[in-house]
Amino acid sequence: MRRLRTQMKLLQRRLRREAPRAQGASRTALQVLGAVTRLPEGPQPGRIAQEERMTSSNVAAALRELEQAGFVRRQRDESDARRVRVIVTDAGHALLADVRGERDSWLGRAMTGLLDQDEQRLLLAAGALMQRLAAFEQPAEEQPADDRAAEDRPAEDRPAEGRQSAVPADAS
Repeated sequence: MRRLRTQMKLLQRRLRREAPRAQGASRTALQVLGAVTRLPEGPQPGRIAQEERMTSSNVAAALRELEQAGFVRRQRDESDARRVRVIVTDAGHALLADVRGERDSWLGRAMTGLLDQDEQRLLLAAGALMQRLAAFEQPAEEQPADDRAAEDRPAEDRPAEGRQSAVPADAS
């Protein structure tokens, strides 16, 4: 398992390096921008922090950066004016499309340059398996007691080894 995890990390890091340097957006901001597009209907900053396992202060800083660059806007919730929702602007969608396009382009070039047709098909099939693994949620009754207790605490109160750093794993 360790070898597979290491191999996936290596590819993830390389994909991150292949992303173009986005003007007006740090890697952390791109990670947050990607989360906003994946989450349903204008997520609240707290939900973004939970999804990305980041502290609320890191998300707030990234949102300020994205807002100043014109990639997101904040909007009061119509049903509860105390709440703020984050909306991606057209410029934000365009930025993400560019970043994702560059990563896809590099991956396509690498696959055709290094892999034969059978290996390419095998890798695409493995991608579907990795997607299924990413969606796996262990039933609560099967989780060790320590894990259940940690999930009930806010992300910033969990032990550091259980959280990701502010460096994005993927901006998509």
